[in-house]
This record gives sequence, structure tokens and C-alpha cells, in this order.
Amino acid sequence: MSQSQTSGARVYPPGSFKARLVDMVPAAVSPNHITLFRLACTLGIVVVQLMDGHLAWMFVLGFVAGMSDLLDGMVARQRGQITPLGAFLDPLGDKLLALAVATVLVLRGLLSMPAIIAILAVEAHAVVVPLLHIGRQLIRSQPIWPAPRVRPNRWGKYKTFGLASSLGIIVLGAIFGLPALIWAGQWLVWAAVVLGAAASLRYYWDWTQGAFD
Repeated sequence: MSQSQTSGARVYPPGSFKARLVDMVPAAVSPNHITLFRLACTLGIVVVQLMDGHLAWMFVLGFVAGMSDLLDGMVARQRGQITPLGAFLDPLGDKLLALAVATVLVLRGLLSMPAIIAILAVEAHAVVVPLLHIGRQLIRSQPIWPAPRVRPNRWGKYKTFGLASSLGIIVLGAIFGLPALIWAGQWLVWAAVVLGAAASLRYYWDWTQGAFD
């Protein structure tokens, strides 16, 4: 999987923690490879559920996947390897991971069905915006490719962090048998949904303004 190089300067100062962390990643490993690893972790979570495995395995896989989400972005920025494919795969990996964990929690009675429906609703922009883009391009008799340049807004970033944290809290509460922690995580999921709703409204508004054309 190829990555295009840019001539931009390195964004992290030499010797800084982030620069050293990126330097630990072999040159042959691209940001897209790290993102694909996150997708593999998501698949691992599904396998754990199918095998009725312990939630501790799911927590480990989710934590590693979450760390990879931070790392692929740092590598892409530091090495100038930001590509359209990476911009598509990275948020897709985040959404699939969250949905996989949320689904497992619903199946295990740790999260309500309305909660996962709400999560799906606030994540729907990932499909709806591209479809709206395709429809408008067809009406204009213009090419539908390249895909719309949907840049994450700050509410979306807050939602992603909040949802990952809240789901992790529920898993930890279940592992250690702490009902109060499970309860706190469940309420935090709804807080993340509110942030996701704000992010979705901004995405749809930006589409009406042609920001993704």
C-alpha cells in the first residue's frame, strides 16, 4: 500500500517524546499499515465475542487499537504521509472499533439497545455525507470521484475520545465487578452521543455550504 510523501517539515521537534515515538516505528511501516492493524484488532474483538471469551481480552485489544489510533496520526504528520486513503481508513477504523465494542456490550447486557442505536445515528454521517455528495454531483453531471474531503471537526474528536473512554470504563467495571463503574460508563456513553450529535449537525451544515466538494 503506497504512501505519498510530502515535502513539509517535521512537525515534532527532534528529541521530543512524540518524535522519539515516531522514530521507533520502522520506515517500512506506514500509517495505513497501523490503521489496518487497528482494523485487525477490531476483528479480534469480534472473534473474542464469538468464542465467548473473557472481556479482559477485549479490553487489551481495544486498548492496543486505541493507542494505534494515536500513533498512525503522529506518523502520518511527522513523515508527511497523509493520503486520501489514510484519511478514509482512519475514521472508519475508529467507528468500526467503537461499534464492535458497543455491540459486544449490548450482547452481554452491559449496554442498552437504545444506546447503540444512538451511537449508530450519530455515526451515520460517515455514510450519509458521501451519499449526499454523490447525489449532488450526479445532479450537476459532475464526477463523483474523488470522495468528499470530510475533515474531522472538534466535536467529532471529543466524541471519539469520549465514546472510547466510556466503553472502556464499562468493560473495566465488568471485569472487576464494579457496578458503579459500569453505571458511570453507561452515562458517559450518552454524553459522548450528545457530542456526536453536535459533530453530525456540523458535518451536515458544512455539506450544505459545499465544504466537502
